[in-house]
Amino acid sequence: MALHEKKLPFKTHLVNVHKGEQYDPWFMEINPKGDVPVLKDGVKIIPDSGRILDYLEDNFTNGRTPPLIPKDHGIEVRQRVLHFRTLLDQLPVNHITAGSIYHTDLISNPKLPFVSPFRHMLRVSEINQSNYMRKHAENNPKFREILLQRADLVEKKHESIVNREEFTKWLNSVETVLVQVEDELASHSTEKTDWWLCSPEFSIADVALTVLLDRLCCLGLQERFWTGGKSPNLDLYFKRVQNRDSFKKAVPSTLIHLQLLLMMTPRVVGVSTCIVAALAVLVGGYFYVKRK
Repeated sequence: MALHEKKLPFKTHLVNVHKGEQYDPWFMEINPKGDVPVLKDGVKIIPDSGRILDYLEDNFTNGRTPPLIPKDHGIEVRQRVLHFRTLLDQLPVNHITAGSIYHTDLISNPKLPFVSPFRHMLRVSEINQSNYMRKHAENNPKFREILLQRADLVEKKHESIVNREEFTKWLNSVETVLVQVEDELASHSTEKTDWWLCSPEFSIADVALTVLLDRLCCLGLQERFWTGGKSPNLDLYFKRVQNRDSFKKAVPSTLIHLQLLLMMTPRVVGVSTCIVAALAVLVGGYFYVKRK
């Protein structure tokens, strides 16, 4: 989404996480941790979403590529943007995503791609993930040690995500942050109706908030956090951001979700995986920035 906001030309190489492609030798050469997303700019490789955002802001901010950290509205606005970016980035979104496939009674009305058949596939994949890593470790001696370490971490993560008490704590941590977000939005809902979270410009904090809200909505957690009058300003914010061009370009369409579900069934295993890689949960992006 940040690449679209900055209007940067880029090319995407999609990685099928569901099939463990991020642990294949070609990708481990790029990022030995086997994590997605990854950004490539020339010979530079930048892993991790947070580091990618910082890199884009530090290296691509000029007249043609607008800043995501406001510079023209005073130090207070800048500090608020950075404050909320930090709060949002610290939330255990990936753990909540994985945990949602086990604690289905705590969610309501999930969206594609987190509907029932897909949840079952995700559960099978999550349970077998450490085995996938250990198998990759046997076949790739160069990365054996790090893959075995990651397998141990995945097994510990599994113990946490199936724990209902832990999952509830993670949801509560999200609620604590979203209460602050609602208060921030309410503080300028009357006079500054054109503002986003912290400023009139769409900022790095808005990118983080939008990604979070979209994920929570897809998981079926919007009723817990903001719809039905619980957080009216946040509800309006999400409806507004869904009309933003960068959101429309970054979020997979319903057609792609349906194609993914079909392609994950055994009877279509032989079909090309290019569409499978479109979903954030099953795939990650390997992005190439095109410098002019």
